[in-house]
Amino acid sequence: MLSAEAEVESIRSLVVKHFDVYGVIVTPLALTFQVRVPPTGIDAPFDGLRQELVPKDYIPTITQEKGETLVHVQRRPKARFAGVRVNVILLILTILTIVFFGGAWNWADYSGKPILSAESIGYGALFFSLPLFAILGCHEMGHYVVAKRYHVRASLPFFLPSVPPLGTLGAFISMRDPIPNRRALLDIGVSGPLVGFAIAIPVTLAGLALSAASPAVSPTAVGEAIRPSILFSLLSLFFPVPSSFALHPLAFAGWVGLFVTAINLLPAGQLDGGHVARALLGRRQFYVSWAAVLILFGMSVFYPGWFIFGFLIFMLGVRHPPPLNDLTRLDPGRKLVGIVAVAILIVTFVPQPFASAGTQRGLAFEAVTGFPFPINATIVLASSIHLMFALNNTGPASENVVVNLRQNNLNEFGFVIRFTAFRIGTATTPVSTDTLTFRLNAVQRAVLDLNVTAPSSWGTSSLPATVTFEVHATTPDGAAQQDLVIMLQITS
Repeated sequence: MLSAEAEVESIRSLVVKHFDVYGVIVTPLALTFQVRVPPTGIDAPFDGLRQELVPKDYIPTITQEKGETLVHVQRRPKARFAGVRVNVILLILTILTIVFFGGAWNWADYSGKPILSAESIGYGALFFSLPLFAILGCHEMGHYVVAKRYHVRASLPFFLPSVPPLGTLGAFISMRDPIPNRRALLDIGVSGPLVGFAIAIPVTLAGLALSAASPAVSPTAVGEAIRPSILFSLLSLFFPVPSSFALHPLAFAGWVGLFVTAINLLPAGQLDGGHVARALLGRRQFYVSWAAVLILFGMSVFYPGWFIFGFLIFMLGVRHPPPLNDLTRLDPGRKLVGIVAVAILIVTFVPQPFASAGTQRGLAFEAVTGFPFPINATIVLASSIHLMFALNNTGPASENVVVNLRQNNLNEFGFVIRFTAFRIGTATTPVSTDTLTFRLNAVQRAVLDLNVTAPSSWGTSSLPATVTFEVHATTPDGAAQQDLVIMLQITS
């Protein structure tokens, strides 16, 4: 271990390599070197000094005080960082939760298939888990790659598992070295959102295209719950999606990617937007950060989650630490990049991201084209007629539904009444039964085909005669149920 004199001399020899030193001030907290600014500026020599000192666990900073340029060198305790094993474990857990709690959950909600079915797991992983994972992963790798370019040590991404409907809380990387200057602060801070944003746009467009091409069914719970940003609404113009269509899970993944971009670009604390604001505004970022937190608290009137998010920023620190070199200003190109980041925040932010889809469970029969309500049909003896109608789940959540016929003893008079098929989305299921069981998403509907065959004779009763029967729909617990009365006029 070096003596104090030897340590001071060792540090001085490194500083002298990069600056013209004309004085040294020794304090209990740091070594301060009075230096002359080179004709080429302080950026290159200071960054060279930083790259030599940081691996030796010394942190240099440069300031200007009373007309002097000062380089301060402080000793940093040797840091201990989590090993790659932690990254791998969290990655595996997040893959599991984003596949089952994210992809399978959203695909089941979209298609009506069981959550643990092969279709829900496979298509959910393809159309939700993989694109969302790509957006989040590339976002963090954008930070990682740019940090490496500036010789700033950074961890690999830490992915965070979570519960439905996303299956993940996102990811983050840990900066293990201080940021050298404002240019690095802006480049590292903005790189992640820009990369994630660039991927989220084609994902959203592809998802909207699939939504527009999907069958005419009512929106899913997700489609009802989310509110579009300005950009999402503009992208929707390329693939107009009627309100009676379901939002495809790929479109939801794109929406999440754009929303995550907006959250990260908030100019508060040490969020990515906080990095950008600190690089652009210097110490004035403190006031912008406080304003952002207070606005989040205010917006909790529309969405309670903003209060929690604002409180977390407050607890982690509203003030952003300065870079080691806070003297050099940004060039015009980087200022333009910062303005672009602000514009992206504006067009992707949603003050009320989620809206309640309601809590009342319910089922409702609806007319379909060519079969108006009420259903009052004429049937000739010894012939058949085909009827069609829809059953809509008007509640906020997926429901198992049982539909059966109450024939009022018509079968004893020779009537044969059977469901012949039902359609949910693009899937048609042929049947021949008087009882159906299927699952409907929130506010999704099934179209039912019903065949009625009349007997060859109608006893001694005079014709025409009128008979009725009912179609009864209910959830297994009976919390939601509905009846449809069908009237038949019998003629010879």
